[in-house]
Amino acid sequence: MSESSSLTVPLESIASCFEGMIPSTICSCSTLGTPNLTYLSIVHQLDDRHVGLSYQFFNKTRTNILESPRAQVLVVSPETLKQYRLDLRYQRTETEGPSFERMKIRLDAVASQSGMSGVFELRGVDVFEVLDCRPSNSEVRSPNGQKADYLPELDSFTERLSACDDLDSLLSVALEALSSLFACHQTFVMFPDEKGKHLYTGASHGFEPSGVGSEVQVGEGMLGVAAERRTAVRTTSMAREMILARAVRSAIQRRGKQALLAKEIPLPGLANTQSQLVLPLVVGDRLQGVLCLQDQALGRFLAADERVLQIAARHLAIAISNIKAARFASRKVTLHRKGALSKRMISVVKHYKSDDSIFIDDAYLIKGVPGRLLWKLLQAFIGTGRKAFTNKEIRLDANLRLPDIKDNLETRLILLRRRLDERCEFVRLVHAGRGQLHMDVRRKLKLEELA
Repeated sequence: MSESSSLTVPLESIASCFEGMIPSTICSCSTLGTPNLTYLSIVHQLDDRHVGLSYQFFNKTRTNILESPRAQVLVVSPETLKQYRLDLRYQRTETEGPSFERMKIRLDAVASQSGMSGVFELRGVDVFEVLDCRPSNSEVRSPNGQKADYLPELDSFTERLSACDDLDSLLSVALEALSSLFACHQTFVMFPDEKGKHLYTGASHGFEPSGVGSEVQVGEGMLGVAAERRTAVRTTSMAREMILARAVRSAIQRRGKQALLAKEIPLPGLANTQSQLVLPLVVGDRLQGVLCLQDQALGRFLAADERVLQIAARHLAIAISNIKAARFASRKVTLHRKGALSKRMISVVKHYKSDDSIFIDDAYLIKGVPGRLLWKLLQAFIGTGRKAFTNKEIRLDANLRLPDIKDNLETRLILLRRRLDERCEFVRLVHAGRGQLHMDVRRKLKLEELA
């Protein structure tokens, strides 16, 4: 066929073949005509006539390509298992630019997750022109039936967000809407701490237990890399990518170079995650948080899903930013009491000054700034019987040593309230109006402060 004519099968009609759910094979030849066949972890579609292959190791395939720039790649549809042959011609190797950065971020995230940052490193992207794409038999596959119009769902999502006037309800509504509108049933939001060094889980949906309060370090693992680079990180076959990464890790260990490896980072959230999409919540240059969507199904989040959910995430980021800036939370909350204070039961609350961790009846609750806040409120409650507090007085209390980033106080209070709701049935911190909190305690408490 003419190299300027259209492809037998358009690349966009087999988009799922380029998600890495099923390994591809590449065949190249040396100048002497000796063929070499090997597996590829993923073939990246760059546009409607070009694909990219990651250049990480100087192997036989790359040697052949540089000597004889023709190759053939076999990709497989994960939905139908149909195979498609791509006739390729090598054009160039990119070491910078948008395509390189997208592939580098994804590879860096997997490398960091498996403790191989600096080892499992992208050297470049080999760009190939697709001369033709055709099925392995005479039948041509029609474009997949993936939904294209998500405007009604996005309209409903943004409408629900606009009805929220406080951060706590915004997070609950957003995650529930992602489940009901987009069938994203396992989601969580993480917020950066005051120093921007760690992310902590402030809200989740579809997990048991909720994972609220769990932490990851910015720059490490898929979540941390997405936060640090301010860009989405998506994987469609987590198990396979981790198997490949661990195979390289094992080879490094066998060569006695363990010093190059860091500790593997366990993924928070869903067990046996296959698909994960991490979307940074950014407004301007400010990181508001990270939205993570997980699924146990292979190939749940494809490129089209990423584009749609990125729009939803941007609206969520703006809503978070607006609520933090305006501080106009005005909804009324009814205080729910499950019974009078019991005189027969006493629980011990321990505060460790070294890290401000709080233990209730020797069960860990929380630490850091939220722990320091709770200890202060409990001291006031036990000492004077006081139950009502305001955000303003908390913010102005020098003894609490709150960070200078003022708008983080509300996210810390949300985290504290949700941890109490999840871990302690007799202490509640209730949002009682604009900038107002109510301490609801239904058991006698004994406070102990330790070093």
